[in-house]
Amino acid sequence: MKRTEFYEVAVKSGFYGIETSGLSGKKDNVRKYWEDTFIRVAVRSAIQDLVASREGLRIIDLGSGSGEGYDLLTHIPPSHPVKSSDPFVVREDQIRVYEGVDISPGMVAQGRANYQGKPNVRFMEADLSKGFPRQDEPPYDVYFSSYCSLSHLSQVGLERLSTQLLAHAGKGSIIVYDVYGRCSPEWPGYWNRTAAHPLPYTMAYLLPLEQQDPVKIDWFPVTFWSGEELERTIRRAAVATGKTISVLVRKDRSVLVGRHMDTALFKPQRLQLRTQVNRLFDRGYRGDVEGMRPDVAYLDKERQEHPDAWARIFSYYRQWIAVVDVLEALMQDANDVVKQVIESSEGGLSEELKMLAWLYRNADRFPVSDFWASVMGPQVACVLRNLEYNLPDGIGCGHSLLCVVRVDE
Repeated sequence: MKRTEFYEVAVKSGFYGIETSGLSGKKDNVRKYWEDTFIRVAVRSAIQDLVASREGLRIIDLGSGSGEGYDLLTHIPPSHPVKSSDPFVVREDQIRVYEGVDISPGMVAQGRANYQGKPNVRFMEADLSKGFPRQDEPPYDVYFSSYCSLSHLSQVGLERLSTQLLAHAGKGSIIVYDVYGRCSPEWPGYWNRTAAHPLPYTMAYLLPLEQQDPVKIDWFPVTFWSGEELERTIRRAAVATGKTISVLVRKDRSVLVGRHMDTALFKPQRLQLRTQVNRLFDRGYRGDVEGMRPDVAYLDKERQEHPDAWARIFSYYRQWIAVVDVLEALMQDANDVVKQVIESSEGGLSEELKMLAWLYRNADRFPVSDFWASVMGPQVACVLRNLEYNLPDGIGCGHSLLCVVRVDE
């Protein structure tokens, strides 16, 4: 199947209109409150530096879809929101040009509809596998990509595009990469492969469960990356152009809440972790911790052959379970267990657990109709997200591998 066909159907189905949020769908709560936030925080420092040093930003969004990168970049929270007079790092009037580039005619048309009336926003149809399409333009300040658009390129294709981007970029420009991580717990069958060979992928998570038949759904090839492979590819491109670069950020995103944790299309069972976290984030839904203990024993066979990826996932898994342990102990008034879990935890985790315990024990101080739905559940989800963000440099064990590169000279 052509790689644009599924996206054309998705556009017509309304998945790429102005955002909505909820318990399911493309723009669910995890997308809005976990993944969007993760991306914004990851790029924040580099964007702040650009805003401070330049009079307006020129941005190109590679694989832009319907322009969601514009919303991401104009809603980056400041590092110190209490001290800041601006609600966001980049004001819309500070964007000189935002140009979305996408292979899909439907996406380009939807983007133009979404942002009609904004003269600084434009879209063009182009195939990035054929190269960077705006070499006739002055350098951009931000070469942006999100939600794994660049994984539609082969390893050779991404290196070629990176070479062209670096040759085009000016000093201080940043390039944001976002690709599929190969050692995600979503697809253990891919851990032994390399970025040299694209592998089948599907967006059938958007479909109802009864329609997720692996024989009938649409599949298309994408490239899955380890952290080392991606960085080596970018550095080879830098050498080819004579540019000096700094890798500012390399992060694994959605380690346990990736879309396919809730499907059985790549692994033995549906774990529904994303469903559970969607409920935690939903302030109108009284979620709980039922189902928050995922059975990840199916990954044990990868321990010997992929020790680094296995150790990273299980390090985070143990933190996740500690949060669940404290919640269950609080609900059962088992204060001795709460104390034991907190005291056996290390560093930032123990502080997060203390905060959750304080919130739970002081529920009466919050004048809301449902303390769990309005306060406790969302805060638990934020703790799990922040623990993921604070993991060491990304190695490709999340749904996405995010990398921010600065051109130094």
